[in-house]
Amino acid sequence: MSVKPSNCPGCGAPLLASDDICPFCGEVLAGTAAPGRARRPEPPVPEPPAPTAEAVGTEPPPWEAKRAYGFWNALWLTWRDSVFRPVQFFRGLSPRTGLGPALGYAVLLAVVALVFNLYWALIEGTLATGQDEGALALGLGSFVMLIVWLVFVIPLYVGLLFALVALLHVSFVIVGAGRRGFEATFRAVAYASGPAAFAIFPFFGPLLGTVWGTVLLFIAVREVQRTSNGRAAVGFTLPLIALLALFFLLALLLSLLMAVADISHPA
Repeated sequence: MSVKPSNCPGCGAPLLASDDICPFCGEVLAGTAAPGRARRPEPPVPEPPAPTAEAVGTEPPPWEAKRAYGFWNALWLTWRDSVFRPVQFFRGLSPRTGLGPALGYAVLLAVVALVFNLYWALIEGTLATGQDEGALALGLGSFVMLIVWLVFVIPLYVGLLFALVALLHVSFVIVGAGRRGFEATFRAVAYASGPAAFAIFPFFGPLLGTVWGTVLLFIAVREVQRTSNGRAAVGFTLPLIALLALFFLLALLLSLLMAVADISHPA
């Protein structure tokens, strides 16, 4: 009785226990045919060259090999490739090598965005007051606000990140596009946070980060989960529909409560 391999015999990619077909190269795995049913023989085809690790999603990003690249070089290479070469980067990203490095990358980018947003707010406030003597007070206030954000808001950000990824992953599972698991979705979302660094640019930086970040998030989850554009689009749309439905129900409930209150207390 054949045993299903833990790695694809065709490309070497890591597999889940439930995988019948390798999602990376399409190899039909041994031990998955139904009992008593022989597989249809396939015509021989020329054996293609073995794909590289990057092509099958087993190559860790530079951020996860900081000892080899160095901290700053690993950060720069990961940011550059994920932001400007997203298809290649996320297609090569391993779906199951841990949450820690990806979470650390996302938190670091969130801190960078926070620091520069507060910096530009300080500059804007100084220009608005037109008083140089007020710059010191604004600077101290921004520094205190930064400490508060780092102490309280960063943990809140981490919690919201896990909650939003869980919601997105459930939506992808519903449409049949989440077979790589929650870890794969989380890693895709975390490494798609690179556009947050556009906050270093005043005025248009946050807008550019929001727009490109949305596009990048779609590419990231689609490539890491190995799904189609259509399923990815539906997977991203379902949470929005659910939130809109929730807001509608809350508004309807509030209207009913106000109507009951008006009936109970006539003028």
